[in-house]
Amino acid sequence: MTRADGGTHTDLVRLASEFADNITTRVHSVVMTEKSLSALLLPDRNGSSRIMVGIVEGDNFGTFPLRIGGRHRLDLLIKFNCCLDSTGRHLATDASWFHVTAKGDKAPLFRYEYVRPFQQGVPSAHLHVHGHRDEFAFAMQVGDRGRPKARKRRHEVPRLAKFHFPLGGHRFRPCVEDALQAVVEEFCVETNDGWQDAIAEGREQWRQLQLLSAVRDAPAIAAKALEDLEYKVVPPTSAPALNASRLRAY
Repeated sequence: MTRADGGTHTDLVRLASEFADNITTRVHSVVMTEKSLSALLLPDRNGSSRIMVGIVEGDNFGTFPLRIGGRHRLDLLIKFNCCLDSTGRHLATDASWFHVTAKGDKAPLFRYEYVRPFQQGVPSAHLHVHGHRDEFAFAMQVGDRGRPKARKRRHEVPRLAKFHFPLGGHRFRPCVEDALQAVVEEFCVETNDGWQDAIAEGREQWRQLQLLSAVRDAPAIAAKALEDLEYKVVPPTSAPALNASRLRAY
């Protein structure tokens, strides 16, 4: 793997490096942990390059150690696959992974994941819970079509961890701050002074960015909302079309 800050000077590398620094600062402001995210330039299968943001440890991506009661108890994986958006000016997330794992275990306790490209039957933003309940497993295999049928065809044991819980689609999915607050509130992970303010600030910034994206998806609806608030809105000569695919995406 090649560090993106090692001489490559594209807009994508610069934006991804700034993004990595911002996420690292946010994590360090909330929880007592070490390590930092970096932007990396990786060769793609088709010979082109892509940018990954994560903790670089040799040829693998590492995790943030999280402490409970003064001891390292959990690990938090934060990783992004980044690209430029359709305008070529803004950084976009092609995929993201937030995994919370008990120290020493391979399987996460739970994981938030996002995949931008369409995948049949898979919600773009989703949650996996690694646990087990007999009734849940039974319900995952009784259907006679779709995923239940495919599981039976592959003789696959149904597991709760395979279930994709939808989480708000492309625009309204959880952010890093949601994962951080969850481990603090639910597991009592040790925090730094002012962590609540850091969480609130980061979540507000994230939602503002997502709101901008949502407005670009549905400009006429945004204009109507502003007019209802008594703003004067002047439409362009050629009004941008509704991005229905983003609004309808699973």
